Amino acid sequence: MKEKKATLKDIAAEAEVSLSTVHKALYNKPGISERVRKEILAIAGSMGYKTNYVASSLKRKLMKIAFVAPLPNSGTNRYYYRDIWQGMRAFQAEAAEFNIEILDFGFSGPLSSLPKHLEEVYQNHCDEISGLITLAVEDPAFTYFIDQFSKRSIPSVFIVSDLPQAKRLCCVRAQDLMAGSLAAELISGFTGNRGKALVVSGDIMVSTHYMNATGFEQYFAKSRSRMEVIKIYNRKEPERLYIELLELLRSDPEISAIYSCTATNTPPVCKAVQDAGRAGTVKVIGSDLFQESREMLLAGVLQAIIYKKPFQLGYLGCKALFNFLVKNEFPKSDSIFIEPIVLLKSNLPFYECDIAADNAYESI
Repeated sequence: MKEKKATLKDIAAEAEVSLSTVHKALYNKPGISERVRKEILAIAGSMGYKTNYVASSLKRKLMKIAFVAPLPNSGTNRYYYRDIWQGMRAFQAEAAEFNIEILDFGFSGPLSSLPKHLEEVYQNHCDEISGLITLAVEDPAFTYFIDQFSKRSIPSVFIVSDLPQAKRLCCVRAQDLMAGSLAAELISGFTGNRGKALVVSGDIMVSTHYMNATGFEQYFAKSRSRMEVIKIYNRKEPERLYIELLELLRSDPEISAIYSCTATNTPPVCKAVQDAGRAGTVKVIGSDLFQESREMLLAGVLQAIIYKKPFQLGYLGCKALFNFLVKNEFPKSDSIFIEPIVLLKSNLPFYECDIAADNAYESI
């Protein structure tokens, strides 16, 4: 005999509440406490109740999510953010049947301008959006606007970089300490711990950059290596970084390795090593997979790439917020980590299909 499916009436009887209260709990409506909501969701789950999300999506009004991130079509942003946008577009296509629209608030310019763009979204679109996906920067103005969204019951999901003290639902990011440690372990093996290692990061105020460089430095500290680690934080234009590195490589023969923590810095690092005539002798680890880094790996300028799978950041960030808004599912953790992968020539063919076209973020 076919087992009877649990109904809202069954759940209401078991929980000893009204049908209206069950409906509010299952569909994330206001009017009940979070404690009651969780109790009803637990009872519904134990009874095997599953919401027909497609049907319920068709009944409600269009749900809009704001996606605020640097555009990948300006300068060096294309090396990293292109894949993030591609991940967002891929999830957007999958979620089309659920009556959801992801609003594109991409911006050009430095990350320091992010609070300004959040302010514009808050002032002009707060009444129409149900959620927010963005990056985190250590800026009081950023924290202020995230708090304002929270007060309006608009949950935020961070991608790429985190700021745990801000009122966000969760953060989807690479395991940056591990990425830095992987690069250090590779360099230790490539160089025999001889010479000096440069770790070239981005903005010290961005957690993903800081943690990556910290993981690199901590590896050598824990291993009690004699290798000297020199940190370079580059918030400048790639050309200025190239000039600085070229001078260092020409003047200091003890530099035996370089780790570029960011995709943006990887091309100027490779160019400086080549133009200094030290390709192959200076061991270089790059970040993330794109056409230029692929070519440098095959040419032997890069010995390895730390691949942090930025596509997954965009995709899983959208999925976490979707699950919360549509399925009433909280993330299993407030920190969702993407494990970095070491790419060498031998396993590169397996990942080459991940290299996105220049217009990939628009065309999915």
